[in-house]
Amino acid sequence: MKYNENAARRLQSGAAAFAHSAMLWLAVVMIAGCMRPSLAPESAGGQAQNNEAGRYAVELEFWHTYSDLEQEVFLNKVLPLFEKQYPHIRINAVRKYQTDQFKDTLLFAVADNKQPDVMRMDIVWVPEFAKKEALAELSVMPGFNAIKETFIGALIQTNIYKGGYYGLPVNANTRAAIYNKRLLEAAGLNEPPSTFEELAEASERLRSVMPDAYGIGVCCSGGWGMLPYFWSLGGELTDPAHAKASGYLNGEGSRTALARMKDWMDRGIMSRSILGEVPGTWDGILKGQLMMIDDAHWFHTVNATGPNKELLEDVVIGLFPGGGEQPTSAGTSVIGGENLVLFQGSEHKQEAWDFIRWMTSEEPQRMMAETGLIPTIQGLENNVSNRLLAPYLEQLKNAKPRPPVPNWSAIDEEFARMVERIMAGEMAVDEATDRAAARIDELLKD
Repeated sequence: MKYNENAARRLQSGAAAFAHSAMLWLAVVMIAGCMRPSLAPESAGGQAQNNEAGRYAVELEFWHTYSDLEQEVFLNKVLPLFEKQYPHIRINAVRKYQTDQFKDTLLFAVADNKQPDVMRMDIVWVPEFAKKEALAELSVMPGFNAIKETFIGALIQTNIYKGGYYGLPVNANTRAAIYNKRLLEAAGLNEPPSTFEELAEASERLRSVMPDAYGIGVCCSGGWGMLPYFWSLGGELTDPAHAKASGYLNGEGSRTALARMKDWMDRGIMSRSILGEVPGTWDGILKGQLMMIDDAHWFHTVNATGPNKELLEDVVIGLFPGGGEQPTSAGTSVIGGENLVLFQGSEHKQEAWDFIRWMTSEEPQRMMAETGLIPTIQGLENNVSNRLLAPYLEQLKNAKPRPPVPNWSAIDEEFARMVERIMAGEMAVDEATDRAAARIDELLKD
């Protein structure tokens, strides 16, 4: 979501005052930007004890995009524990903001050899930066093979590039099914349906008593929103090696899945929210206009305060319905989250690796889960205090990553345009999938 910022500028007589204030502000920001959190104890004089005397043999710069709460727990609970176990390593934690310009900032930093040692990176960026030879391959580091087997489901696959692994999953998210309980009851159900066939039948019953309601609302046409439905209904985006889309995106299973969704939209079972029309997914589920949507766990976090708090009592979370060739099995969702990566330019790769693999161990994973971040390692399902995460941890066991390829952003745009053309009735399924598959083949080769 993008926001436009308009700032008024005073001219003529105010120009000098504005310039003076701007210079003072810039100086403060530059000074503040150079100050990084140190977790070393402070002496009465305000200086880190023993730092000048060489207490820390190695200093690592770590870039992250944690929220206020996440950063508080990370700095005050997680890092002191790491420093206790690795007293020779100091972590300079630098907070960054996930803006539209952040990737460009990182690319410039890599080009100038000013990148950090370690970064918490969006999973879809990993193959792109691996291709640019900016990241160190972690699969050659000591102990990697043992760690590789500890992660939930397919999370580790988000780090693959040309057969190597270039990161470790540090926190995850996925999309689960969210239902309005009152509409479920109106459709004759006392619990979420386990298959899309049941959901479609319930949606028709709902519309017979509530003509203005819809059974399903999909947030958007891009991969993050659309792929759980596409996959669960039997669609395939590429071959298993992510080398081509032809024969898969325009294959029989994919065309059947897309045609089924188009039929649902034409019959009023699915709303037109996928095309950006009302009701929107959040408004629709909370206000009783949509029986089922899907979203990540932050749906509850965002709506837990304010006017929507009481409306959440009418909401229940379930696993994605099954469909496709095996309709009785649970549906397949999509993987999101962040991975820890080690930059090739780091002069302290072993120490950086120690930090990365420690962050994916049980204690720090459990601590960060207190903030609402979903842990990535197996065995924490019953050891996480935030019970809201339970259905998402279960859904992660049956979730897939978006293709871990460098050109994913461009592929995602092509996939979204294909979906919009089909759902809006601008292009037939066969024609739209053939066109998109040919274009995505080119992007996969690039």
